[in-house]
This record gives sequence, C-alpha cells and structure tokens, in this order.
Amino acid sequence: MVLQIVRASIKPEQREHWLEVMRDNAARTRAEEGCESYRIAEDLEAPNTFVIIEEWADLDAVYRHFRNQFEALMAALGDVFAAPPEAWFHDLAATLTLDEVLAKAGLTR
Repeated sequence: MVLQIVRASIKPEQREHWLEVMRDNAARTRAEEGCESYRIAEDLEAPNTFVIIEEWADLDAVYRHFRNQFEALMAALGDVFAAPPEAWFHDLAATLTLDEVLAKAGLTR
C-alpha cells in the first residue's frame, strides 16, 4: 500500500473555489483503479490549510493517477495556493489496526 499525504495552504478568498475543485477531484480519484481511499481534512490550528490523505494499492496506481489527473487538477485550481503544497509518498510494508498496536503494547481498549 502507498500512503500519499498532501498539505496545502490556500488563499482565504479562494476557499470556495478550492472546495469545489477538490470535491470533483475526490470523486474522480476515488473512481480510479487502485485508489483505496481519499480523504480531505482542514487543519484545526491553521485555517485554510488542508491535508489530503490518499491510500493506493501500489506505486503504479499512483503513477497512473498523476498521468491522468495532475495537469488538469493544477489548471483547475489556478492561483489558489498561498504557498507551494507539500506531498509525501510512503510505500508501506505493513499496516496495523489500533487494536493490534494496543495488544502489542500490552493494553486493551
């Protein structure tokens, strides 16, 4: 599994445009082969800063996603960014549930 995390700060006056474009992008991305999850959240301590978390089956799915959507997404967003977005891609070897981690820590819920 690949976990993609994006942090984007947007101009306050561009908020509604950002939300409209990202709603459309979320729907299109979720429909792509290999997309397992796509979520957007706003940072509670930094208004107009959003975190996008995407889960992909593998890096090939991420590469297809970028080839299919990146240029169109950037064109649709236009001048919304207050600063360049940051992105990280984590190629994960294992994923544990909270219950599994608690059990390994000797704790229970």
